[in-house]
Amino acid sequence: MRFLSTRGKAKAHTFEEAVLSPGYLSDGGLLMPETIPKISQTLLKSWKGLSLPDLCKKVMPFFTEDDVSQGELEEIIDKAYSRLPVEEVAALSSFSDGLNVLELSNTKTLAFKDLSTFILGRFLEYFLNKRKEHVTIVVGTSGDTGPSSIEAVRGLDWIDIVVLFPHGYCTHIQELQMITTMAENVHCISAEGSSDDLDLIIKPVILDQEFKTLHNLCTMNSINMIRTLVQVVNFFYGYLAICKTVGETVEIVVPTGAAGHITGGCIAYAMGLPVKLVSAVNTNDIIHRAITHGDYSKASRVIKTYSVAMDIQIPYNMERILFLFSNQDTSQIKKVLEEFESTDKTQIPEETLIKMQEAWSSYSCHDDQITKTMQRCWREHKYRVCPHTAVAVSYYFDKIDRHRMNNQDSNLGHTVCFATAHPAKFPEAAIAAGLEPTSTPYIESLSSMPTRFTEFKEGQDWVQMLREKIEDISRRL
Repeated sequence: MRFLSTRGKAKAHTFEEAVLSPGYLSDGGLLMPETIPKISQTLLKSWKGLSLPDLCKKVMPFFTEDDVSQGELEEIIDKAYSRLPVEEVAALSSFSDGLNVLELSNTKTLAFKDLSTFILGRFLEYFLNKRKEHVTIVVGTSGDTGPSSIEAVRGLDWIDIVVLFPHGYCTHIQELQMITTMAENVHCISAEGSSDDLDLIIKPVILDQEFKTLHNLCTMNSINMIRTLVQVVNFFYGYLAICKTVGETVEIVVPTGAAGHITGGCIAYAMGLPVKLVSAVNTNDIIHRAITHGDYSKASRVIKTYSVAMDIQIPYNMERILFLFSNQDTSQIKKVLEEFESTDKTQIPEETLIKMQEAWSSYSCHDDQITKTMQRCWREHKYRVCPHTAVAVSYYFDKIDRHRMNNQDSNLGHTVCFATAHPAKFPEAAIAAGLEPTSTPYIESLSSMPTRFTEFKEGQDWVQMLREKIEDISRRL
């Protein structure tokens, strides 16, 4: 298995090189598998009933076998899951109205991203131990990626991690999860801007080939191909947990921000998984406009919502999805993405859009719908959802309401909504929904812990400041 650039000019990568990649390549593109392995229905049937860790051991070898033996892979996965409450991860909650919620957020940092970052962290540890090399990981976060990435690598040899987060855009709890980490290899930066502003800081640093090579930079955002590959497993697990008969179609609804998770779903679809994918987004609806009308264009500003991790106007993984559904037409992708990068807008070519729409649709809702959905989940099921998961559940409630109005309940089919974060992390949204905020002992402990972080103020040269931070780490080493 080799990994290619979506823009066709950068060199091919092995799996090991993909793990250690900084994300953006020399030609501005992103990595994608050269070929998508196909899964037979017979093999899929044999996987039904497997736990999430055991299913991961079945899916990942299709992408890793050239660089990691099966025994080493299983050890890496077991080591990652040893820090997760396995019995609670990927628990399925089903209700009388047909609502199914796959809970992917009962994890260490209370976010689904732990399932991929913890495994990526172990891959990094495995390859860096072999190489005896150090890397500096650079991560921008709109909410949960920062805490999850920190938890995945804090205290590890061979790794320093720099995490940038937009002050005031993440929730207070998410900020505390980052800035209370005292491990010497963790460096948190609070910037006065949105999560998209962070991409504008990070991308020029990563694209500076000499600087990137000198300081051995990589990333743990979903821009890292391996994080996306691990998330493919979630779709196989969700499908097998819901389907009555292997081979029937299951609808999977995914809260979507930078589109890393849904990219995993698109890869699973290309592997032969019989799913219909739905991206559920908030008011920042660039994905919804793109998949519905082919209008891939930024709005004038990022709108802050209760589902903060989805407040994104540059879903960079869209490039990977275009690569997949354009039959790897790198010249088309280069043209479309360069137009978007220079003008903030472009149109997805019709032939590619039609293929995307065969697998993937979208849904958008605003904050009022999010809080009403949180209320309804509690009122009807005594079940709490976070504001991100509520965006997905809102899609389902709209769907069943329409069917009931037309007496079409029998035509609903099988749908599962992915729960991507724990509701206790978002007390502000709970209050807005008229619900009593909940907490956990872990969250309660954060407020009494010391903090450590650096501030990037408006008007400063953030790109230069990030470079200097990375240089400081290299000098210390």
